[in-house]
Amino acid sequence: MDNLATSTEPVYESALEKYSTNFVSDNWQIKETKKLSYVLIRGLQDDERFLSALNSLGLIMPEPMKITVNDNRTFIWVSPDEFLLVLESNDKIEFIDKANKAFSNMFAYVIDNSGSYTNLTISGNNYLDVMAKLSPYDYLNLKKHSALSTNLAKAPAIIFRSRSDSITILVRFSFADYLWRILENASSEYT
Repeated sequence: MDNLATSTEPVYESALEKYSTNFVSDNWQIKETKKLSYVLIRGLQDDERFLSALNSLGLIMPEPMKITVNDNRTFIWVSPDEFLLVLESNDKIEFIDKANKAFSNMFAYVIDNSGSYTNLTISGNNYLDVMAKLSPYDYLNLKKHSALSTNLAKAPAIIFRSRSDSITILVRFSFADYLWRILENASSEYT
């Protein structure tokens, strides 16, 4: 603990550090993806300057309840004027600097939310059965490149599908332990 007081290096720790977050079986797989950055972008979808600024940043505006994926970045529609960008941690600072310049003098802004989320990807033969225990949403009909905000049991989450055989869950850091426990409970018959 003494070395933390003098260290200038950031400490990357998952909210799920105490768990083995990579579980694999034929029926059920779960994987936590660590060291990603989460950047909240606010702006008006019908503002041509905002859309042009997004394009200059290499982003494509997602349609409502959709995602766009390019260059290892996932751009998620959250609400009519709110979007969440998931990108590699080493690209975050440069992206935020460019975005602040691109959004100057317009109704738009960018906020670093990187410490706020835990990213879990679930898959396997029974992952839809597990999800059905946590939420009434029909995840079978969640098409590729679609997204939604909902509650899993009582944990608010953003859920999206970038591949047809899995679902990614973004949950706030403070709910990660709770979500992990309910996922363990819901998947117990498949492990």
